[in-house]
Amino acid sequence: MSRIVLHERNHPYVVKLKDLPGMEKLTADEKVLNYEVHLCACGLSKHKPFYDGSHAKTRDEEAGKVYDYDESDARHELVNRYKQE
Repeated sequence: MSRIVLHERNHPYVVKLKDLPGMEKLTADEKVLNYEVHLCACGLSKHKPFYDGSHAKTRDEEAGKVYDYDESDARHELVNRYKQE
């Protein structure tokens, strides 16, 4: 069965290691604790779950419209049959 998953963010999630529970018990090195991991939130990254800059192509999308990107990264507007609550 296929499913359509809607991603509404057009920028990555940024996680600092120091914000993860228990990290302070593993190291006190500030450089390590301040290290950031960028995670894809738009669904377009070729290196999921990590961010690779692919979200840049979503910047001119119009709010309220639904888009699909094919294998060649061409954007297609879909008929919005999905009620967003």
